[in-house]
Amino acid sequence: MLRPLFIIGFSILFLIGCSSKKVAEKPRINIAVMGFDARTGVQPGEAETVAEAFAAQLQQTGRFTVIDRKQMRAIMQERGFQSMQSGEGEVSKVGHILAVRKMITGSIGKLGDNFIFNIKVTDVETANIEISISKTYDDDLEDVMEQFVPSLGLEILDNMDGKKKK
Repeated sequence: MLRPLFIIGFSILFLIGCSSKKVAEKPRINIAVMGFDARTGVQPGEAETVAEAFAAQLQQTGRFTVIDRKQMRAIMQERGFQSMQSGEGEVSKVGHILAVRKMITGSIGKLGDNFIFNIKVTDVETANIEISISKTYDDDLEDVMEQFVPSLGLEILDNMDGKKKK
């Protein structure tokens, strides 16, 4: 009598244990989104707003741990960097200071009626640019923000997951 109850109880516990196991999730990647360079036709404040929105969008994917931009600014100023924009040669160095695996840099400019966005993802260890995306939009900046930021965040995620060619 006890044996069937024991077997049933053990089977229920086993099934509960199996169903509660999570499917292997990909680890979060520590990243930093630098301030985007404002090019012709774009104000520095507008470029900074896009960079902040982009960082928030990446955080919302659940795949990235994004360094807080205020904290990043304080660390960089403490280390003698003058701004949140970094030249190509400094990206890896700044990434090591911030203890991140990837650095995202970018620029926004305007050519005629078009906004041009250039985004690069750099691996901090190798200093190689792993992803480089250039997009052109012919809307005003507010509309571009609603379309550009979410789609570009997902495109970068797809590139990192190997779903798209670089």
